[in-house]
Amino acid sequence: MLTLRFDKNKKGKKKINVKVIATGVVAITLIGIVGISVFKFSGTNPIATRPVSDGVTSAGSSVNKGFSFFSDNIGDIFKFKSNADKANKLEKENEKLKDEIIKLNGKLDKSESLEELKKSLNFVEEKYKATSIATTVVEKNDGNWYNSMVLASGKSSGVKKDSIIMNGRGLVGFVYDVSDNYSKAISLLDSKASISFKLSKNDNSKGIITQNTNIEDKEKYNSKGYLQGYMFDSSYDVVQGDVVVTSGLGIFPEGIPIGEVEKVIDDKNNSLKYVVIKPYVNFKNIDDVVIVEPRNIEQRGK
Repeated sequence: MLTLRFDKNKKGKKKINVKVIATGVVAITLIGIVGISVFKFSGTNPIATRPVSDGVTSAGSSVNKGFSFFSDNIGDIFKFKSNADKANKLEKENEKLKDEIIKLNGKLDKSESLEELKKSLNFVEEKYKATSIATTVVEKNDGNWYNSMVLASGKSSGVKKDSIIMNGRGLVGFVYDVSDNYSKAISLLDSKASISFKLSKNDNSKGIITQNTNIEDKEKYNSKGYLQGYMFDSSYDVVQGDVVVTSGLGIFPEGIPIGEVEKVIDDKNNSLKYVVIKPYVNFKNIDDVVIVEPRNIEQRGK
């Protein structure tokens, strides 16, 4: 039989030996477990060990389940971290691909723009090609349509007042003010622009493009970005679909495409034949242009 030993301290009080108690508890527990195992496997059960045994078994099962749950979730945690790393890697690769696509699209747009500018030079005679300058639009007026704009080239690049502005689709407008490193221009949509045109099917069928007309439903056509004008002679045969180009009168070389006739309006009271023209140039989107020296520049004293 185990005895509990007490020591007296200096004040005469008894002090419990903790180490001895702990050793005793462990010994008793071990003896109990051994006894349960012996009775269980020997077939005798004098002290009804089943509840204790079941309890121990249940506790063991719970511990095993706990370890299994912990093990499984540890695996899930490592898998989650691995998947998160893969997701971050894929996200970075995706961002890199997006940047490459943007750069590629930029190169394609630039290539297409250059092809457009090359095409625009086919609209003018050889002597004007030698004095052409490719440049970009750096600023425009408020609103949807390009009525006025600032170009990234000026006197230092050889730009002069009244120079013609084109892109790969046709005539855009002309320069009205030039500084050293930039120039200001207006498009055909501006009310100050006035250009002589002709029908490509008949060199004698000429007229003037100007937004200052008295056409009925004028605002409706303005909202669509259409050009307006009138024929010099109301007897000219004009029909929808006729191609309109520069006539060669004034500062513009002959034959630069402008657009197609959308509608013909006869004003018999004033003996005028108005025309509404759908331009080839998209005046909602102008980026790169070619500036060409105007005709008869020496005679105009420029």
